[in-house]
Amino acid sequence: MRLLPLAVTAAAALALAGCGDDDPPPVPLSCIGDREPVVRALAAAPGRVTLAGGITISECLRRATSPADLQEVGITLTNAGEDLELLALRGDAEAALQLGYLAGAAREGAKTTSGLGEELVWRLEASAGAAASSEIAPVVAAVNRGTKAGAARG
Repeated sequence: MRLLPLAVTAAAALALAGCGDDDPPPVPLSCIGDREPVVRALAAAPGRVTLAGGITISECLRRATSPADLQEVGITLTNAGEDLELLALRGDAEAALQLGYLAGAAREGAKTTSGLGEELVWRLEASAGAAASSEIAPVVAAVNRGTKAGAARG
């Protein structure tokens, strides 16, 4: 007889646990599409960068739970990174800082993508690496500072 209350309690606990298994929140629109809002938001680097709705770059990756979502986020962030890379290669230290931040924040967000985000991170880090290899001292320092800030706050 003592097992019956225990079984009922266990069944209720399992039922309640199942109720919390809602679908993850969708990828916010600010994470996909036009790169310009991402580039504009990165002007706040090395401080905390947030996109529309208060979403961080790392959160964009965390919310990309399917390969299709991750591809959409990846296209947006990669396009932003390529724009910043071109500016950084011309000696723009502010763009280099923003590019580093983008790469660092993406690295943090990709930690939850079970390896799916590694290609995106590789592309962004390649852009940041290209800027850092420019041998323009302020650009190199800015990429490094941005990467650290993006990893910490992105």
